[in-house]
Amino acid sequence: MIRQRHNPVILLIYFLCVFMAFSACYYSTSQGSRSGDIRDIVIPLFENTTVEPGIEETLTDTVIEQFLTNGEYRIVGIRQADAAIIGVITDIQEESVAFSQGTTAQEVRLWIVVDVRFETVDKKEVIWEERQLRAFGDYAIDTGTETDREPAIETAIDKMAEEILNQSISGW
Repeated sequence: MIRQRHNPVILLIYFLCVFMAFSACYYSTSQGSRSGDIRDIVIPLFENTTVEPGIEETLTDTVIEQFLTNGEYRIVGIRQADAAIIGVITDIQEESVAFSQGTTAQEVRLWIVVDVRFETVDKKEVIWEERQLRAFGDYAIDTGTETDREPAIETAIDKMAEEILNQSISGW
């Protein structure tokens, strides 16, 4: 039987790749990722400085739903809360992303822009803060009415709520 000799450089590269794969950082939503002793949070109604009516209620409700589904924190009233998610919807932007022949827009990207912070209730210490956090949804211009925009707004709100949750539980 002939025994094959393996190139030591190739073996070294293989073992280094395996080692790096197993020692790489990973994302976790375990209880250990919480910030300090925070267990109970409040999510007051987001402020809306845009002209988009009702978006603050929808975004706030969706953020609360994300936190309830995740279960990392309990949603409580302000008096029982350890921390709060405070948000301000600062802008709604739309940009054309697809055009028909000529310059007529066929598809639009709708951006929701939010300033948001996660802070302790008692000392107002900021755990994390993000200014100009952006999330988008796309829509096709079919009817030329507001009903074309609604799915894009819902998508952008879902993405924004998910990002706020992820930032809050990541422990970064």
